[in-house]
Amino acid sequence: MNFFERLLMRRLCSEAPVDGGAEGAPAATNGSESAPAGQEGTKESQQNAADKPEGEGEGAAQKPEGEGEKPDAAKTGDEKDGEEEGDKKPEGAPEAYEFKAPEGAELDKDAVAQFEPIARELNLSQEQAQKLVDLYGSKVMPQLMKQQADTWQKQVADWGTAAKDDAEIGGDKFDGNLTRAKQAMDKFATPQLREFLETTGMGNHPELIRVFVKVGAAMSEDNLVTSNEKGQRSAADVLYGKN
Repeated sequence: MNFFERLLMRRLCSEAPVDGGAEGAPAATNGSESAPAGQEGTKESQQNAADKPEGEGEGAAQKPEGEGEKPDAAKTGDEKDGEEEGDKKPEGAPEAYEFKAPEGAELDKDAVAQFEPIARELNLSQEQAQKLVDLYGSKVMPQLMKQQADTWQKQVADWGTAAKDDAEIGGDKFDGNLTRAKQAMDKFATPQLREFLETTGMGNHPELIRVFVKVGAAMSEDNLVTSNEKGQRSAADVLYGKN
């Protein structure tokens, strides 16, 4: 086959027949054979991969999630507070307590001496221990004193009631016996004794009244005003029980 025949044959093979030609026949364009099916897409993919910058292809290694992110320089407020509370050591008992008395009051040295070792055992700080001292001096102690005063006043009133109801010195004879007791008091009691009986309420005690009633009754007898030389007993002998 000469050159002209070969050229014509190629021309005829490159043109597709009107009816589609033989099924599966390869087609050539401009003197080159057509690429097999599926290779065209592969070439385009290779071309696109070549055009992409290095590292952007599908095979490029991906960075781990979060890699390269800078941590926050400042921590949240909750984290800071937690660290500060953890670093702060609890304040304990000082080497020596220095207590101050509440306003208008004085420290009881004996009470402080008993309280201080307890405060140290509980590891109380100076501020915590002082709060307890203030509470005791301004609230607890006044309340205790009031309760004691109320209890004592009730006791004094009960003594007065018992004296009035006493079978020996009370009842209808109570007023007359008080007169005799007062006479004995005026005669023998010192100012200090009078003040003590009045401030404490001991003057209401039935037994004390009973004693002075007997002394007053003895004073009214004639033998208390006579001399000892005649063998009579004086008021002092009667009061102190001398023979």
